[in-house]
Amino acid sequence: MSEVSFKLFFSYSHKDETLRDELAKHLTILEWQGVISSWHDRKILPGQEWDHQINDNLNTADIILLLVSSDFLFSKYCWDVEVKRAIERHNTGEACVIPVILRSVDWAGAPFARLQALPKNAEPVVSRYWHTQDEAFTDVAKGIRAAVEELKQKRQRKQQEAERRRQEAEALQKQREQEEAERLKREHEAEIQRQEAERVKREQEEAEKLRQNELASEKGVDYSRLRDLLAAKKWQEADDETYLVMLQIVGRKKGDYIRSEELFNFPCTDLRNIDQLWVKYSNGHFGFSVQKEIYLSVGGKPDGKLYSEAWKKFGDRVGWRVKGKMIHYTRSSITWDTSSPKGHLPIRVRLLWDVHKSLSFGGDGGWMNFSSLALRLVECNI
Repeated sequence: MSEVSFKLFFSYSHKDETLRDELAKHLTILEWQGVISSWHDRKILPGQEWDHQINDNLNTADIILLLVSSDFLFSKYCWDVEVKRAIERHNTGEACVIPVILRSVDWAGAPFARLQALPKNAEPVVSRYWHTQDEAFTDVAKGIRAAVEELKQKRQRKQQEAERRRQEAEALQKQREQEEAERLKREHEAEIQRQEAERVKREQEEAEKLRQNELASEKGVDYSRLRDLLAAKKWQEADDETYLVMLQIVGRKKGDYIRSEELFNFPCTDLRNIDQLWVKYSNGHFGFSVQKEIYLSVGGKPDGKLYSEAWKKFGDRVGWRVKGKMIHYTRSSITWDTSSPKGHLPIRVRLLWDVHKSLSFGGDGGWMNFSSLALRLVECNI
């Protein structure tokens, strides 16, 4: 991971702009090396809020240079805002403040008077002490480089300390988690054994109960073939078998329909067992009870009456209605697996219900009175 450069902020009077530019030139090598990135208010773009930009950069700078001169001390903004905030951040260790004495002025008693200033001995850049300004600015640049190196070492030590603490915390947390896991494992082993024994017993009892009840019929109908087809996930054959056994229950032959009054009085035991077989072997994806819940959820009512809007919504939900029209019962128009919409099957039983030739919804020439079956399902508590 590459190191992040230190952000440097110039706090200065605009009357010292020329000197600031000269100092910036002497810091160029540090910028090229990626050691620092500098900012001053002349970098504020047109349309930006200058006060916000200054505060944002002042509050995020690692090094704050105070370019001291009489004009700097005279500037109310520099004194009241920038110097005040810089000293606050310096005192909390958030930033390093370095006074750079540009021109001779009495700065004793200033909030930054206790800080080590640049150039050497706090000799102003513009003074006879230096042979040239370049000599003075070179000294300033060296001092800033030294400050950066110190900050770099502090940052590294801080990162190393943070990493050490993180690793110790992770190790401690891992140890606690392992101890907790072992404790839970010990406590849970006995409970698992007990629950497993209860589960096996319960499954055996439920399996026996299902074997006794799932093939029961008030009309003596044999559901073993329907059960076997569903268990083998042969959904199409199971759909045909459902059609046949329901006709058999009401005493009709293949190709006939079940009348509404026959739906209203369909044996609860048989209706429940047909539904439970579908629900069981599809893991709750298919079945009459699944279709009933969807029908009721879209506004259908279990009163034996046909509700066209609810029926349309129901058809959309279970995949019986596509692009506003009821699909025809053909092998290719039906999805014979559980990738189909929930409640898609059984579907051939549509042919068992009264077709209302006088009603035409969506251009189908007739819709099934599913509400009659829904009513019986509710009455049978299915």
